[in-house]
Amino acid sequence: MKLLLVYNPFAGFKRSGKHFSEVKQLIRDKGMDFDLRFTRAAGDATTMVEEADLTQYDGIISSGGDGTFHEVLNGYYKNKSASKPPIGIIPNGTGNSFAIELGLKSFEYEKAIDIISKNIIKKVDIGYCQMQDSSFYFHNILGFGMVADINEASDKYKNLGNHSYTIASLEKIMALKTFDLEIILDGKSIKQDNLFVEISNTRYTGSSFLMAPKAKIDDGLLDVTISRKSSRWNVLKIFMSIFKGTHIENKDIEYIQAKEIIVKTKENKTLTPDGEQYGSTPLTVECKKEFLDFFWI
Repeated sequence: MKLLLVYNPFAGFKRSGKHFSEVKQLIRDKGMDFDLRFTRAAGDATTMVEEADLTQYDGIISSGGDGTFHEVLNGYYKNKSASKPPIGIIPNGTGNSFAIELGLKSFEYEKAIDIISKNIIKKVDIGYCQMQDSSFYFHNILGFGMVADINEASDKYKNLGNHSYTIASLEKIMALKTFDLEIILDGKSIKQDNLFVEISNTRYTGSSFLMAPKAKIDDGLLDVTISRKSSRWNVLKIFMSIFKGTHIENKDIEYIQAKEIIVKTKENKTLTPDGEQYGSTPLTVECKKEFLDFFWI
């Protein structure tokens, strides 16, 4: 097998770069060859994959976190190659939500490389978001409202690792801002004063938040968590219960599975696709059923 390896050495607080020599050797020990592309800045992975001749490869490998995979995925669909090989991941980032579906934890690169070498392919669902003037694909989540505010605030606590999201959550719960929302899920309309919306393709957000406990990667549905206006105390309970996925039982949460989601807001709300921060409402999201060939277990 010949792979295109897109490697983010800055992922996982630069821990990824320290493990590159070992990752390289493990790939070769499995009898695989690769062309290497090191990312240096945001957007690099998208450009690298978009411009590559994918017909030369048996697999495209994203080594980093959810953000690196997000870029690889979007470069993959922008690429004009006549044929495209499967995608795989080596989870060397802080957040590796998609990897959890494979039973992988962060930096379990030996296990990840073993999965790739077995060349077992599964067709998995992918989310597609159309905004007013642009679009993108996502593999994990797409959120807005308080979840986007938390994602942005967590940057200043990044040196605390996964605890950064917990601290940022507490900060934004104290501020507690709502917005007017109209969301249409497969024709069913909901209008309300809202706190956040999280559209999930996979179960986890980050490495520990079980945002969508009923999500399946190949069911042709996206799992939508909608939080209406609530008290600070109840919002705190909601966020604490996300670790176990029991938040969906809360009186101020609606949990709905849908193929198509249309979102309208009075004020444009920033998006967080796969933990990145860009784009805004209004938008239409759809689940692309079994749209991606992926190296699976």
